[in-house]
Amino acid sequence: MNIDSIEFRGYRCFSSEWTQLENIKSINVVIGRNNSGKSQLIDLIGALCNNQPYKDEVEYRCQGKLDKESLQKHFQANTRHGELRGNHWTEHGQALIGYVVEWEVNRSGQVSVLPAEHLKSPFGDISTKARLDRLSQIAQNARHAMAGKNFRRLYADRDIRPELATKELKLSTDGLGATNIIRRYIVSSSPRLPRELIQEKLLDALGLIFGSDGQFTELQIKVHDENDVGYPNEHWEIYLGETNKGLISLSRSGSGLKTIILVLLNLLVIPEIEGKPKKSYVFAFEELENNLHPALLRRLFQYLEYYVLKEKATIFLTTHSSVALDFFGISEAAQIIHVLHDGKSARGRVIKAHFDQLGVISELGAKPSDLLQANGIIWVEGPSDCIYINRLIDIFSNNSLLEGRDYQCAFYGGSLLARTQFTSPEEAETELVNLFRINPNIIVVCDGDRKGPRARIKDRVRRINKEVRAIPESVIWITQAREIENYLPGAVIASALGIKSLPDPGQYELFSPRKGAAVGSSYIETKIHRSSIDKMDLAIQSAPYMTKDAMLRRFDISVQLNMIITSIRKWNE
Repeated sequence: MNIDSIEFRGYRCFSSEWTQLENIKSINVVIGRNNSGKSQLIDLIGALCNNQPYKDEVEYRCQGKLDKESLQKHFQANTRHGELRGNHWTEHGQALIGYVVEWEVNRSGQVSVLPAEHLKSPFGDISTKARLDRLSQIAQNARHAMAGKNFRRLYADRDIRPELATKELKLSTDGLGATNIIRRYIVSSSPRLPRELIQEKLLDALGLIFGSDGQFTELQIKVHDENDVGYPNEHWEIYLGETNKGLISLSRSGSGLKTIILVLLNLLVIPEIEGKPKKSYVFAFEELENNLHPALLRRLFQYLEYYVLKEKATIFLTTHSSVALDFFGISEAAQIIHVLHDGKSARGRVIKAHFDQLGVISELGAKPSDLLQANGIIWVEGPSDCIYINRLIDIFSNNSLLEGRDYQCAFYGGSLLARTQFTSPEEAETELVNLFRINPNIIVVCDGDRKGPRARIKDRVRRINKEVRAIPESVIWITQAREIENYLPGAVIASALGIKSLPDPGQYELFSPRKGAAVGSSYIETKIHRSSIDKMDLAIQSAPYMTKDAMLRRFDISVQLNMIITSIRKWNE
């Protein structure tokens, strides 16, 4: 039987919260703050590959589907004796083929299958216990889909150094051995070590990733002798030939170049050394973005995606890079695993909303990196609303809260709100994009769009209001005024537009001309005497004149901003 889903807790910083590993994809991007537990999660991946899923002092919850082969070993045909009454196979084991069972593994490694409705026996509790005992034996030998895979890891702290010549062909997790591997392939006469693997395949891949940033013509190896000041005697070093530059030693090159060479050695050379198919490997690369330009990093990610799709291998990446999140956040071959730490325990969760319904997240104008790395998200209708909200938070928090550090604004795009939802996964509707799953710390700001005090708000806003209010510690502000621009005092608008004076917009007054509305019925037309106005320009010009004293008296703004600021402060505790 295979382990289809596995949850664990108790491993290092994952002390009390459950973390689930399910549906491993070709590329798995692990994000989280420093010391949140990303590396420990990679440790567990290595344990699964080494067929050691049950590490000491760790608790597990697993799930798998019972298969005929596993059942037959423990429910033998033509056997009737013992506590398990009746024919062990025809009356017990055979009936369980295809059923999904769940089991737990305690910190001592003892396995126990959880009772379930389909495991009950007509022979009573003794028979049920006998069944569970046999199923626990099956679960003890269950294998995860990654069991037996070849696990390769590259640490964030890595380097390629000059090395003494040896016959050993081993590449360590920090890069030790890289120089010697390349040396052997270039200088050896053995047909097992073809120089073409380095001089052609690795060099071609290097050129593909670097593109116009580096035109490499050859890859060579040289030995330092006693005349090379500053270099250890008889140590070999890698040299790269580049157009119009000649051969340059790797020690005089950037660490970004070394990182890419180490990645390529793992992907292209190690499988040849070990004589194993590339599809049998699980690679774990930590913080590849270190000292790489974003454009170069993006091409490296493109190569990794190409590699896994072609070779059917699996890659785990730990990262802080917005490039990684934006690139893989919309890739069908990838998933993002967010590791969080609340100060007591780490936990991991898979972010799924980025793959939902035809890229609606992109339609909303939000990048995965903006949303996933934020402490919390304020969802607003559009970019002009973001300017107003940021200014209001600034002046009501006494300049202590900042977008990009304490929170992030994202756009839901007005009418696109009808295609989104904010709700727990178990209550979500499959045809709507669940923005709650991107980040559970949320504030939603919606225009009330009411024409009068008794006017009904739109159905989509009523639905979102109900959903958000059901989420603990979340905030929704449905404006008492018709639009957010109606909160602007006339004096602020006048200062922004260079006009002597203007009256305050009314609470339910149409602010901007709108299709279907009578000509000359909006504030812009009747008070400013314009046929239209650019909302972004107005927001940018108005923001500097928005002061706390000026805004305090505008409808419900003081109450709403206090709730918003309190919520943001909780996100950052």
